[in-house]
Amino acid sequence: MQDHVEQAGKPCCINLITDADNKYLRSLAKSQRRAERAAKKEQEALDDQNNDDMTESEKDRRAAARDADSSEEEDEVVLLLRREEEEAHRRQVEEAEAARTAAEEEKTRKDKEEAERIKLEKIREEERTLLDKKSQPIRQYLMDNVVPHLTEGLIELCKNVPEDPIDTLSTFLLQRAQEIDDKILQ
Repeated sequence: MQDHVEQAGKPCCINLITDADNKYLRSLAKSQRRAERAAKKEQEALDDQNNDDMTESEKDRRAAARDADSSEEEDEVVLLLRREEEEAHRRQVEEAEAARTAAEEEKTRKDKEEAERIKLEKIREEERTLLDKKSQPIRQYLMDNVVPHLTEGLIELCKNVPEDPIDTLSTFLLQRAQEIDDKILQ
């Protein structure tokens, strides 16, 4: 529980303060300083109007102080503008980097998909070649030993045209097989 309440020796509520919170607090402090300066300027303006008997050097000194305050405000404005420009530039750079990274990832993904497609095509081609190679002996056996007898039986069917052609063809092939077996055994 102590670890949850305190982190890095600080109460957890302090750990919840973010950079945005700190920025907001600084802007409040700046607003307060501006209000104080404005009140001070108003007071000095009133003093100037009430004290017409001030010497020329005092008037110059007060005018210089007012100019210094106004230059501080201008410096703050310039600083704020510069920060905003830098943030905008940083955002543009980050967006460009993100777009470049996304394009690279897309290209990499497409390259991987293309390589995978080529690999699968090679595997399919190898399987077809292997199947053809393994089926070649069976095909040759059928061409040498079965197809001639089957063709002869079909020709007989066409010549005689029996009522039950399937039964006739099967009987013909069985007789032919018996003849071949008898030849082999002799």
